[in-house]
Amino acid sequence: MTERHHHLVCPLDCPGACALEVAVEQEKIKTIRGRRDHPFTQGVICGKVARYRDLQEGERILFPMVRSGPKGSGQFRRVGWEESLHRVAEQFQGIMDRHTPEAIWPFYYGGTMGLVQRGAVDRLTHRAGFSRMLGTICYPIGFAGWRAGVGRAIGPDPADVAESDLVVLWGMDAVVTHVTLMGHVKKATKKGGRLVVVDPYVSRTARMAHDHVQPRPGTDGALAVAMMGVMLREGLANIDYLARRTDFDPTMAEHLQSKSLEWAAEITGIDGTVIQTFARRLAQAKAPFIRIGLGMSRQNNGAVNVHAVSCLAAMTGAWDKPGGGALFATGDAFHIQGEPVRQTVLMTRPSRILDMCHLGPLLSDAPPSPPIKGLLVFNANPATSCPDLNRVHRGLMREDLFTVVHEQVMTDTAKLADVIWPATTFLEQDDLFKSYGQYTLQIGMGCLPPRGEARCNHDVVNALAQAMGFSEPAFSGSSLERIEQVLAASNYPPLAEWSKPGWLDCRPPRSERQFEEQFPTQDGRFHFYPHWSDPAMPSMPDHWPVNARDRGQQGRTDTLDFMTPPSVETLNTTFSHLPTATRIWQPPRLWIHPEDARARAIEEGDEVIVANERGRLRMCATLTESVRPGLTLCHGLPKGAIFADGLSLNSLTAANSVAPDGGAAFHDNRVAVTRFDDVSAPVFEPSVAHSSGSENESQDP
Repeated sequence: MTERHHHLVCPLDCPGACALEVAVEQEKIKTIRGRRDHPFTQGVICGKVARYRDLQEGERILFPMVRSGPKGSGQFRRVGWEESLHRVAEQFQGIMDRHTPEAIWPFYYGGTMGLVQRGAVDRLTHRAGFSRMLGTICYPIGFAGWRAGVGRAIGPDPADVAESDLVVLWGMDAVVTHVTLMGHVKKATKKGGRLVVVDPYVSRTARMAHDHVQPRPGTDGALAVAMMGVMLREGLANIDYLARRTDFDPTMAEHLQSKSLEWAAEITGIDGTVIQTFARRLAQAKAPFIRIGLGMSRQNNGAVNVHAVSCLAAMTGAWDKPGGGALFATGDAFHIQGEPVRQTVLMTRPSRILDMCHLGPLLSDAPPSPPIKGLLVFNANPATSCPDLNRVHRGLMREDLFTVVHEQVMTDTAKLADVIWPATTFLEQDDLFKSYGQYTLQIGMGCLPPRGEARCNHDVVNALAQAMGFSEPAFSGSSLERIEQVLAASNYPPLAEWSKPGWLDCRPPRSERQFEEQFPTQDGRFHFYPHWSDPAMPSMPDHWPVNARDRGQQGRTDTLDFMTPPSVETLNTTFSHLPTATRIWQPPRLWIHPEDARARAIEEGDEVIVANERGRLRMCATLTESVRPGLTLCHGLPKGAIFADGLSLNSLTAANSVAPDGGAAFHDNRVAVTRFDDVSAPVFEPSVAHSSGSENESQDP
């Protein structure tokens, strides 16, 4: 048979949105490679996607199924599509009649980032009057910090990092989470550029760096502020740029200069001379480029920290220098109009909006009115990825909760479903992709037939809507037709007129992305003064001591920081069921510094209990100086079955809303670590988390 080559786009929740070349023979994947002709991918993709065949051709959900045993037992029987659709429509109609449509909550996120498939369920939500979802689980904390200074999620072309003489990757393990960026970073280092990584632990990217700056988690703001103090005191700040392009004033100068190296060293745990050297190098670089990662934002003070780091680019005038500047995300460069997909016009009245990070409390001990009686899950795995997992699982185990899951493989969430629908992969469906880490708009056309009876989100939503009696034109047509509608509504040319093979170059003009004339703020200036909507937040760049370490934990003094950085074998929970991933988590390993281990009589390989007021996990201790003293971590996110009690890492994370716009502080945890056989292991009183409503639409990178 002839080998055919297809151009597709990686659909996963990653800033790269990599352009792919897929070789297919006899309806099987032969190879998946990065496209060499794409301006950002340039032939580079991660190992996870290169091995996507393991997921595509591995153990998949192939047919609709309904639960046949106790909830959570994983016992299901096969049914046909028509029977399953009728069952779901009947159950949902009953819930709507008894409790109002708001008792049904569609829940989705970034299992696919395609514009047509990802948000398809929104139009059913709007037509039926279901509860809407506030999408806070990933982006809002960091974006709030960036927006406070810059205004919009745009910035330099990330490929321009190749021209930088000092690249700073701040809170981003790019080797694991943004490997295409590393291709451009390597170009810079080959030209003599210096790579600095700011991360609390020795990540894979940190091992490649010339300098690794290792602050305590959540102290990035203190580090950035102290660096600006050095620049001002030593005459290294770009005073001309500050006067022309920012709201910097003498009061701000006085505030920043008051932040001494000793002050910062005590907070960050970094020696003052290291901070001073970093500040001097950044200020004296010809074209410093700071890439801010989402990882550093996942703290209760995350927005304040992101804003403070962005101020460094203004302090040095980095955006004025070719190859320089700072970048958080690129999503606002795409003028996408999602109305053809979301169909807000179908709303007869606005329904309530529920915060996805509060799923656990909302399903268990802090129910809204009316309570949630139906859950419809697309491209998400909340039974692993949501915070406060003990509450999430208690809620999902409710016999009065009717849960429907559309999924490719048997995830922790699918096991708790009443009805499971088989989902297509990106190789089996058509979609349109923007990016939050580069500037091309791309089309991905499915190249394989769906396995079994799998259907894409677009088709499932339309079929369910029709089963519920909704006959509007919004619930008909193909994915490709909807793609063309989105392009037309967004003033992009139809696919037939695309000059590039599979993508459009959507880079803003250089003057706009480098802010040569103005910033996208109300007054056109970069804002050192963040003007937070929450008055409790600091009015100037600073360290904001609101993290778990600052608050203490039920009076205990022996707790440690706990983070869940990404694993090289998975992306969030995608691929976590594959042998390549489960091997690294059997058993799950807690990285702990030897000093902290000795203080707890823990030796290499000991089974330990990691606990706080939200949960308790059993892990195996790995003693390593790759974490600083006071910090522990476990790479995420493994499936629950890896752990003795069946719950994954987020049983230790909190669901409280982070100021100012919500989000979960996944890396801001304090835990007690003890040997499993230690009879003096701590007992924590459970805390009660309450959700707070918000009338904002879902945020999207």
